[in-house]
Amino acid sequence: MKRYISSFIVIILFISVGALPYAIISEWIVNTDGNPNTYFDFDKQDYVGINPLLYFALMNSPFLFWLLGLFVAIRFIHKRKFTSLITPDRKIDWKRIGFGFITYFVILGLTTIIDCLLNPGDYSFNDISVSDFLILSVLVLVLTPIQTTCEELFFRGYLLQFFGKWVRIPFLLSLIVGSIFGALHFTNPEMGYSPLLVGADYLVTGFIWCYITVKTNSTELSIGAHAANNMLLGWFITMDDSAMGNIPSLFIVTNIDPAISLMWTIVSLGIFLFISLRKYKFTRL
Repeated sequence: MKRYISSFIVIILFISVGALPYAIISEWIVNTDGNPNTYFDFDKQDYVGINPLLYFALMNSPFLFWLLGLFVAIRFIHKRKFTSLITPDRKIDWKRIGFGFITYFVILGLTTIIDCLLNPGDYSFNDISVSDFLILSVLVLVLTPIQTTCEELFFRGYLLQFFGKWVRIPFLLSLIVGSIFGALHFTNPEMGYSPLLVGADYLVTGFIWCYITVKTNSTELSIGAHAANNMLLGWFITMDDSAMGNIPSLFIVTNIDPAISLMWTIVSLGIFLFISLRKYKFTRL
């Protein structure tokens, strides 16, 4: 318990330090660019009007520090291999990560296409320049896997292992840690569409990815799936009030229906859960 308390403090310190570049650079921009449309919104507790590509990069920068904090905590406080957050095996199974990525990318892509065919008026090409989209593509390719992997290592690795010392029932363990993951996303701008339904979306996602991790005894599938989810959204889908900001994704979605979105999340994750456990279920659990 002492090691977990100490390591948690270290991780929080690294996260706090990691937030400084975003705050310092954003504050400098709004105070020096002479543009009245860039400012700090006290209601949203965020900076408004900053170049979307710069905003995307700055918002992802803290995850580099978070990842470093996790490494320091695991290697020097818990005195374990960093890869133990991912798998108990000696080596990471990159094929499993790739399987998780490709499988969920395809599932999510297909459900998005179906929704587009059913509701064509909700989707339109975004009015963006080719150069902005190419820059975004590189940023998503480089930064998004860092962001998603960092969250997976913390929630499906660090926290799941911590609570797993006392909770041995896979469903209950997944519910506890998945709820923590979901609840920490309740401050995302998307909650404005419907706190109840969007909140349920986050909770379902957190639970399913935790359950897959527990039942397969590794975070590899959820690492791949989480990256696929955020990268597909980053490249192809943007909307008003998105946690990613007003990025130049290929398509823009209007008339968001939180109930329909929740239904597609349940369908996509349900299919992914079925396929994952059929292929990789850890039989000793």
